[in-house]
Amino acid sequence: MMTKRHRERRNIPEFILLGISHKSAPVEIRERFALTAEEQPAFFEKAREAGIEEMVYISTCNRVSIYFTALHPDEALDRCIGLLEAHSGMARSEFEPYLYRKFSGEAVTHLFTVTSSLDSMVIGENEILSQVKAAYRTAVQCTNTGMLMNRLFHQAFSTAKRVKTETDISQNPLSIAYIATEQAVSVLGDLADRRALLIGAGEMGELIVKYLSKQKIGGVTIANRSLHNAERIIKDFNIKANVVTLNDIVENACESDIIITSVTCQDYLVTRPMADKIMKRRHGRALFMIDIAVPRNIEPASREVNGVHLFDIDDLKMIAQANMKNRLNEVDLARQIIAADTGEFMKWYDELEVVPLITKMRRSFNEVRKKELEKYRRRKLKHLSEEDFRILDEMTHQIMTKTLHNPIMAIKRYQASKSSGHVDIETIVDELFKSIK
Repeated sequence: MMTKRHRERRNIPEFILLGISHKSAPVEIRERFALTAEEQPAFFEKAREAGIEEMVYISTCNRVSIYFTALHPDEALDRCIGLLEAHSGMARSEFEPYLYRKFSGEAVTHLFTVTSSLDSMVIGENEILSQVKAAYRTAVQCTNTGMLMNRLFHQAFSTAKRVKTETDISQNPLSIAYIATEQAVSVLGDLADRRALLIGAGEMGELIVKYLSKQKIGGVTIANRSLHNAERIIKDFNIKANVVTLNDIVENACESDIIITSVTCQDYLVTRPMADKIMKRRHGRALFMIDIAVPRNIEPASREVNGVHLFDIDDLKMIAQANMKNRLNEVDLARQIIAADTGEFMKWYDELEVVPLITKMRRSFNEVRKKELEKYRRRKLKHLSEEDFRILDEMTHQIMTKTLHNPIMAIKRYQASKSSGHVDIETIVDELFKSIK
């Protein structure tokens, strides 16, 4: 997919993005371009041999994004695609239709958007930021970044932090397992003195136990058909837990504050009468039940028992959908932050083009100032002391700096006007020679 054409530059390299993502290509194509941190140094070396000095290679399960700079974008893009062709073993014609290219401000905006998790499959997730930071760290360790890439990525991290702190886009969890844990905490409070009973060793149930262990749950009991699978969960999560059979559910449920079920079966493992019996033995102490099995393991009527808080998979999904809606409401605000930060960054970037001119102006004026000072010192100012002459040198330097201030600012504004497509020459000339304040 082609994007808006980049601007040709003569003095400074262009920012370029070459990418492929879950939005543009299936996983069987994306996986051919995944590079581990260990594989990247060799790729960077080949890129330098191809004339590409600065590059960051971001490789995740959902995307491969290659950010680099080049004075001649078209040539650099062609070489970079050639490197991908050699690495993947695929013909260029097979994968090039899946690639997207972005230049200059569009490339910058895309990085800020990705790092702020607005381009993720799950908007607001936190993993992408750590992945981008890891990719940048690898590039730095390979001495594969310079002034441009360093400035770009540090700004991307700053923008992501702003989006996270100034919006609620990362608030309200979307993970079913995490939501279930949060609901348990909201009902029961601190879990340090609570016990959980996991019935079944399903993947979702394991995840909930993982989150409960992070909440410092007081104890865990696992009831499962296979004692081997239960012992594996204990080992994987490094938790202390009791292992029992499915026949011991009621007895252990009475001693548990949280029950999680994920067993594949047609009949209810916990019925309404069983829930009544459990709650009588608990003397009314709150019981949090999470039924994530399909078909359900806990009879829905159990929620009618006083003290029982029952959530099934649909309840948790409804909470996740409501949370996603809240996140989407924050997207516009997040994009405003990204647009503002992109504008500031591009202002700095555009000014780089006139830095050599400004440097030359300052150097030339300073040379004239110093020559004139030395000439006057030899002829007419011989009577001045070293301290007097130092003060005179400082004064003329200040005069030069103030004299050049307006022309330099006018040049910068001219560059900004040229970049935006609007150039008012008369105003620029007026500013060059307006009074010094």
